[in-house]
Amino acid sequence: MDEIDLHVDMGKFYAVISCILSSLLLFNGCNAREEGKLQFPALSELTADSLIVPPVLLSVTRLFIAKDMLVTYEQKKDTMFSFWSLPKCNYLFSAGCRGEGPDEFLMLDRTFIATSNGFKTFEIASNRVKEITVDSTGYFKVDVIKQLEVDQRGLNRFLFLLNNTYCFVSDNEDFEYGLFDQSGNIQHFSDYPIDLLQKNKDEINRFVYNKLTIANPVGDRFAAFYAYAKLCRIYNNNGKLLNETLLESSPNSVSENRYAFYQYYPCMDADYIYILTTENKRKILEVWNWDGVPIAHYLLDKDIVNITVSSNKIYAVDNKNERVIYTYSLADIINKDKS
Repeated sequence: MDEIDLHVDMGKFYAVISCILSSLLLFNGCNAREEGKLQFPALSELTADSLIVPPVLLSVTRLFIAKDMLVTYEQKKDTMFSFWSLPKCNYLFSAGCRGEGPDEFLMLDRTFIATSNGFKTFEIASNRVKEITVDSTGYFKVDVIKQLEVDQRGLNRFLFLLNNTYCFVSDNEDFEYGLFDQSGNIQHFSDYPIDLLQKNKDEINRFVYNKLTIANPVGDRFAAFYAYAKLCRIYNNNGKLLNETLLESSPNSVSENRYAFYQYYPCMDADYIYILTTENKRKILEVWNWDGVPIAHYLLDKDIVNITVSSNKIYAVDNKNERVIYTYSLADIINKDKS
């Protein structure tokens, strides 16, 4: 009898412990889910100023800043770069021809990083890093060409990170990224969020979980925004996942039925990431910080597709009016967030 009573008491004891542990796990799980439910503040509006420019723009692929100049990269043109003085966007010159010569370019990835002399970029077709010296007088020269000795060809979503390391989307089905270090070693990292989207039997993870990536100016962290889910992940330069934020449940559909939340390349500065999305056929500018926290979002009055940022101002083009560069002031946003 005593033995039976003891068994019952121990059973009650284990039941209580199990209940407590379950409650703790549930509490932690709820906290994690609450963190994943971060949302933007109320939507506001931004109105553009329009700067009329000479008719030299043609289907701009990317905007970026170099040597206090706005630069347009137009991969469809024989002369691929046009340069504009800031802040009024007066046209200066065009340079950088298509080809395989010393100062020429094959197709480039859309990552352009400002340097003290100009900018650097990555040539997809050759797996080469190119560093360009340029100034407002029209001087333009490819000074450094570095061949990356990697088996994977056509490295996509190429990023320049701290300590002369590079990151790109991996062709390994089990990992999202490859990290290429100074010694030529490649480390694959980051599991796919495989429970987030359904996929067809023959679909490849890197297509289902297509993403846009951008590194901060120092290169000690980078952000990934997933095309078919409003998911932002922040990593450090060693490939460690620092934070992830899922804004809302995404349509859990397959193939051609997926809705693309993020399809336009982001831009950044030291404090924020700026990325476009579309709601009801209207462009929204989202502002995130480098901890993966949504700061603000703004309804834009123009159907823009390319953006860059300089001195608290967004510069933009829409590819429908090739004689206008639009600007949006961010001073109120920045000052409010930092107050």
